[in-house]
Amino acid sequence: MSPAHSLDILILEDQALVRAGMRALIQISEPHARIREAASYEEAVALAKAGPIDIAFLDVDLKADKSGLDFLKWLREGERDTRAIMLSGRAEKELVMACLAEGASGYIVKDMESDGLFRRALDTVFSGSIFLPATVIGRGGFSPAQPAAPAAVPAESLGINGRTLEALYYVCQGLPNKLIARNMGIEEGTVRKDYLPKLFRIFHVVRRTELMIEVSRRGIAVPRPEPVQT
Repeated sequence: MSPAHSLDILILEDQALVRAGMRALIQISEPHARIREAASYEEAVALAKAGPIDIAFLDVDLKADKSGLDFLKWLREGERDTRAIMLSGRAEKELVMACLAEGASGYIVKDMESDGLFRRALDTVFSGSIFLPATVIGRGGFSPAQPAAPAAVPAESLGINGRTLEALYYVCQGLPNKLIARNMGIEEGTVRKDYLPKLFRIFHVVRRTELMIEVSRRGIAVPRPEPVQT
């Protein structure tokens, strides 16, 4: 990410040591990022209301009534344009898929074997790719168990460009159709009837969650759309 757009990042994690470790690793990958920390759902809501957040790293298993998944639902219900990456010590496929279905755009397992692997997961997120555990993407894909990360594959190499590439970017952010349409300045029906079916055909899938898994499996990097000049 260019320094011209300093990322606003939220870490929602109830363990102070984990937050500190994540902050340090994020600052290595994104030294210009503005990082805010929350230990609870309520603190995260307050921070989100105080200003926009580009990326939120959310602990699924907060030791409280409200979880990181509840905060993700709050983000999507409020139509907030935030990319949400879930954090958990668990990697069951059902849990990962539930998070994707609610609008997450990545899932990092916290008990990885080394900080190097965790940092690689962060680099994958910041490069525009989707990071998912091997329990979801299967063998042969980009997973924490691999000794080396494959080179990112540009989405344009698949013949995806222009407005279709822009739509793919927002889908990979986990955004609902209404918010994708608002960001693109088009009708919601155009997203649902035109761009999504086209992307499904390209990736040979029938659901948004399957599309995101394919993007992760292939290590595809989807660039952030250029801001509209006014």
